[in-house]
Amino acid sequence: MPTAPLRSAPSERPNAADSELLAFAQGAELAVHDLYVKAIDSGRFTGDELTVLEQFAAHHLAYAQSINGLIGKDATNQRNEGVYSAYASQMTTGSAAYRTLQTLENTLVATHTDILSNLDNHDAATLVASIITVEARHAAVFGVLPSMNLASALDNTASSIAPASSATVETTVAP
Repeated sequence: MPTAPLRSAPSERPNAADSELLAFAQGAELAVHDLYVKAIDSGRFTGDELTVLEQFAAHHLAYAQSINGLIGKDATNQRNEGVYSAYASQMTTGSAAYRTLQTLENTLVATHTDILSNLDNHDAATLVASIITVEARHAAVFGVLPSMNLASALDNTASSIAPASSATVETTVAP
């Protein structure tokens, strides 16, 4: 007699503390997406460089959308203006944009690692962990450019910008 396929239990919604952390992560992802769009719209990049920037921007938008799907009505779907404004003025030249974007990728790796350590929800933790690995790779890509240094990606000294507690969602960001 054939056996019925195993079915997993439906995933639970993230609790309030997890939702706040994920909403913060979503805002940071949207801010970084918009900074990539700023670089793309600058007209400084063409060819393969432009394609890479467009792909990385799409990744950040997809992360924000995935977080939205996980937290539903708790999602703000708004960029973190503190993150955006702290870095937007640094995107003055092509090489400055690369340095800024690599710094942002490293900062998101540190931030999401911090958030991951505070999540209770398994699905949320799985999603954030998958984001961390790709953003570390983004930073490494910038590190192999002629004007950059791979050690700047591999020796990530960036600090987390995650809220200190789940009760605090706003943060001040300094480049």
